[in-house]
Amino acid sequence: MQDLQFFTKRLSTGGRWNLLNAIIVTFILTFYGLNNVQAITPAEQEASNRAQQEELRRRTQQEAQERRNREQSKDTFLQSEVKPTHETTLPVEELSFLIHTLKLEGDRVEKFSWLEEMLLPYQGQKIGKEGINLIVKRLTNALIARGYTTTRIGIPEQDLSSGTLKLMLVPGIIRNIHFTNPDTRANWYTAFPTRPGNILNLRDLEQGLEQIKRVPSQDADMQISPGENPGESDVNITMKSSNPFRMTFSLDDSGTKATGKIQASTSLSFDNLFGLNDLFYVSFNKDAQQEGDQYGTRGNSYQFSVPYGYWTFTLSGSSYNYHQTIEGVNQTFLTSGKSDNTEFRVQRLIHRDQQSKTHLQFGIIKKHSKSFIIDTEIQRKNVTADEIGISHRQYYGKTVLDVQLNHRWGVPWFNAQEDTDNMDPDTPTTRYKLWTFSTTLSKPVKMGNVEGKYSFTFSGQYTKDLLYATDYFSIGNRYTVRGFDGEQTLLAEKGFYIRNEWSMPVAQGKEAYVGLDYGQVSGPGTQWLLGKKLAGAALGIRGNEGGIYYDIFTSWPLYKPEGYQTSPYSLGFQLSYQL
Repeated sequence: MQDLQFFTKRLSTGGRWNLLNAIIVTFILTFYGLNNVQAITPAEQEASNRAQQEELRRRTQQEAQERRNREQSKDTFLQSEVKPTHETTLPVEELSFLIHTLKLEGDRVEKFSWLEEMLLPYQGQKIGKEGINLIVKRLTNALIARGYTTTRIGIPEQDLSSGTLKLMLVPGIIRNIHFTNPDTRANWYTAFPTRPGNILNLRDLEQGLEQIKRVPSQDADMQISPGENPGESDVNITMKSSNPFRMTFSLDDSGTKATGKIQASTSLSFDNLFGLNDLFYVSFNKDAQQEGDQYGTRGNSYQFSVPYGYWTFTLSGSSYNYHQTIEGVNQTFLTSGKSDNTEFRVQRLIHRDQQSKTHLQFGIIKKHSKSFIIDTEIQRKNVTADEIGISHRQYYGKTVLDVQLNHRWGVPWFNAQEDTDNMDPDTPTTRYKLWTFSTTLSKPVKMGNVEGKYSFTFSGQYTKDLLYATDYFSIGNRYTVRGFDGEQTLLAEKGFYIRNEWSMPVAQGKEAYVGLDYGQVSGPGTQWLLGKKLAGAALGIRGNEGGIYYDIFTSWPLYKPEGYQTSPYSLGFQLSYQL
């Protein structure tokens, strides 16, 4: 076993351990470890480590929350879809001229080279008045489709008998960006990726409004009004602000019996704390059953996020501690563990149009964890990983599709532990490379005379490397494959799950839902599992009553491996109240 090898090495080399600790560990190995984990393989030993299981549970919980946040994020589109035409045929006119050259002239015309390319197919055609107007209309529609709604195409006086058609581009310029209510505390400078003097583009203005509205206590409307000079416009923003401070209390039964089934948390949120359209929150959570020395969990987390135009910078971190008693042959032992995670992410919007958005993101992830028996350290991990990803959202009418693909790899930064020299090929590595992917589809559906919603989620992980259990992909709880109590999960290096959910309103602010899920894992780690596949179903109701958000459900397994321990059905709940 990996941990037994670790014990032996530490005892033989001395290190920081004193004689008393060595005696304690020897006692544990003799009377507890050898008696209870005989023939346990390294993969099972890793998976059974409580800190790793708790970290996996919290990771799936965090991923589910991030997915919900993405689904609930509101996008801003300031115009309906305008499709530019690729048609280049022109009407036959009695009065027309053979045009060999079409020129686009005007201020900042170099920024519209793509418009000049649109003129090339018209060269060599006979063009009359209707044809010229049609060309101008097509160019104008192309400008509007790309967000240049205040840029115009004009027709100057000219002699077409020369064989040259000249068109004049008049760029729409932003003269000023300002708030209509001067006492507002918001800052447009960090929200908008454009400035006065730049060419007005609705994509830039949509991005700015979204960066303002991402702050929960802020809402904004925008009007574009003509400036003093031709082509100039003023961007007028009307702010609506509410209380920037929020306190949220939550209670759920997402924990495990070993460390506390009922979990309670308190979150404090501060909007626009520095006047930069920034978001900050801190959360404290612990088990609500208060079993003292028997078992328990305690943790906290924070996040700070600030935008800058098309960029968003996010720093987040979490700390988690647990303790649990284990019955040995002749003695009860106290095991405990703690973990600290820090992440820094940079997100950049690289494309947006009237129906879609695409982001690139880069992140650095730092994880540090320790495990103890009777206050004696028996295991530690100190790893760093980089992550790069791309995400895309596409609207098809009222249907929304979200796709995300990330690549993560272990790096030696920030004193991350190295793999040992001459490492056994069956030993997990901290220099792994893995891919994660997720797809979410949300679509309105008719259920009789009621309009409900169908949502589909596909999430998975792929790697060719051997991983530590904390980096495994796991299934079998409310955040992955519903129908299982979460006391036991299937986990391995690779895997995926599919969640289907149909929901329909049953009253104001309330909806009922039914879920049908499936998942499976694969990789070397599965050789120690009872099976690889799970399927389950769920039935629940969620809503808001008197300011209290609730989600109450029951779930049951549809398929599980033989010998897989779980309740025949599970009842679950989540409650939250915001002040």
